[in-house]
Amino acid sequence: MINPTQQIWRPLPAPELDWRDNVPVSRATGDIYFSTNDGRAESDYVFLQGNHLRERWQGLEEGSPFTLGEIGVGTGLNLCLTLAEWIRLRPAGASLRYIGIEQAPLPPTLMNRALSHWPELASVAQALLPRWPDPLPGCHRRIFADWGVTLDLWWGDAGEALTDLASHGQAWVDAWFLDGFSPAREPGPWCETVYAGMASLSRSGATFATFTAAGDVKRGLTAKGFDVTMRPGFGDKRDALAGVLAARRPLPPSLTPWDLNPNPGTTDPVCVVGAGLAGAHIAHALAHRGIPVTVLEAHRVAEGGSSNLQGITYTRLSHRHNPLTDFSLAAFSFATDHYRGLMDNGALSPERDGSLGGYIQLQEVDETLNHLAEALMDAPDFAAVLDAPQIAAMIGLEPRCGGVHYRRGGWLDPRAVCRALLAHPLITVKEQCGPVTLAQTNAGTWQGKDGEGRTLTETSIAVLATAAGVRSHQGLDWLPLATIRGQTTHVASPPALSQLGIALCDKGYLPPAREGMHCLGASFGPGDIRTDERAAEHAHNIDMMHRALPSLTLTAPDTEWQGHVALRCNSNDYLPVVGMAPKLAAFNQRYETLRHDRKRMINVPAAILPGLAILSSLGSRGLTAAPLAAQMLADHLLGAPPATPRYLQRAVSPARFAERALKRGEPL
Repeated sequence: MINPTQQIWRPLPAPELDWRDNVPVSRATGDIYFSTNDGRAESDYVFLQGNHLRERWQGLEEGSPFTLGEIGVGTGLNLCLTLAEWIRLRPAGASLRYIGIEQAPLPPTLMNRALSHWPELASVAQALLPRWPDPLPGCHRRIFADWGVTLDLWWGDAGEALTDLASHGQAWVDAWFLDGFSPAREPGPWCETVYAGMASLSRSGATFATFTAAGDVKRGLTAKGFDVTMRPGFGDKRDALAGVLAARRPLPPSLTPWDLNPNPGTTDPVCVVGAGLAGAHIAHALAHRGIPVTVLEAHRVAEGGSSNLQGITYTRLSHRHNPLTDFSLAAFSFATDHYRGLMDNGALSPERDGSLGGYIQLQEVDETLNHLAEALMDAPDFAAVLDAPQIAAMIGLEPRCGGVHYRRGGWLDPRAVCRALLAHPLITVKEQCGPVTLAQTNAGTWQGKDGEGRTLTETSIAVLATAAGVRSHQGLDWLPLATIRGQTTHVASPPALSQLGIALCDKGYLPPAREGMHCLGASFGPGDIRTDERAAEHAHNIDMMHRALPSLTLTAPDTEWQGHVALRCNSNDYLPVVGMAPKLAAFNQRYETLRHDRKRMINVPAAILPGLAILSSLGSRGLTAAPLAAQMLADHLLGAPPATPRYLQRAVSPARFAERALKRGEPL
């Protein structure tokens, strides 16, 4: 299982390579990444033919999913070859989930060098490599909608990743590509934990193929239920292994499943209440997967906490892992790619709707910053520590201190984001509904009703995406959600900020100008639900910028400062709330033993309000958190492979508050 909490955070170092005729060779083990004769033909023979992929894909029914797992992504040759063939053969509406695991991910520059042997793969590589994840531990999702492909890249130990995935108790994988490195030289990917994870994650009839013919590998896979056969190797290699799993062998449960959806797999239409960033993202995530969605909004799209003129995609690094930092980083990684895709496909307009040139976070020199200065050398495309003069050279003004330059992300117009996401043809938006309520029928469906009590839609699944308004639903008033007032200030761009082409964050944030105006802020008022503009809060925002940039003078306009007030929502641990809505009394009863034995594993399905899910508590980081949170919830509802390790799913589950209270001996 993956749970690095309190371990030192650092990126994964790239492997040290030698090159032999432009073919990479591991300096540590001497293993070659692919054949010096014809690596593409070798990969095709060993992996695609060894798993009979072409024949199986051509036999897929319309709309069917296919899941492929690779242990040891390496140069991406197998991935590019597989995607090229999938694009060529893909049946109408079929989807491919590619789960790739790699402990030492190569940077795109080295992958490009290795893949340059095969111009026929260039179109796939050119789409893939600019979106290749940074070498940050965890899972990185990349969606290629035009190809029908979802790519989940897990950077870390293969045994831990497979055990983590298997903890969901689902059988997803149809075929496996297994690392070709010699088990004698690199035993890591070849161990009982890996074989057990494969057997647990595989559907009955799942296949595998690998370069190796090692006896230990054959015996290990056989012991887990795979029918292993020897086939002729490629070129001068005598033998290779392939095989099929006769029957799945699930791993025994290792965690109390209070965070899991006991009834995943819906394909029915879904009702989403709320049309801000949370609602728009979950609606779009479901519609992308073919689920019709009706969105009910009390007022208008993006009128609540998502109504500011500008917001920043934001993360904050720490020198140690913890759930808040790790979720923030995972969300940032996905969000920055997600918004780049919306820019590239024309759904968002550059400069008018956002600019993704990165941002700067000011930070005093301390233990964390010193650690990051060294650690980030292993992820130079992600971020770097800069001193004050280096930042001044970028923005044209001297900052109060140095900080971290995040090379990805930037600023966006949240309103434009919501509109772009909700424009999907499978999404129906109903605005001006007044206070929307959900009522469960005797048949177990959910009726969305407007302020006059009229039924607007009826579905088997409903999602509450109404910030702190989630607590108004019957049975959810115990959720520790608080409303937070935030006021921004709109500043006409002065000459001093003419060089500001990148967002600057300190105690507040200052984005580049949008149509000649900077939207800076924001104030922070927990528990304050009033939306009147206040001169004191404008003064506070201006003062934050003057402190961040001491030489900057922002002169008040002839009239009063103008801005905008929005109400945000945070949980008491500042993490999002994402998952099925717990049925509190039944939850407390089922997991009562936790009051007396905190570590007890209780293998009883979660107690939930059937068909009701929550996506809330995005706080001031809605632009960053919403895309990944929506992916997590969509996976949760549909029973799909997860976008994050299990410990992060548990960290954002609505049931976490009830579970913690039981462990304290004080049930909610």
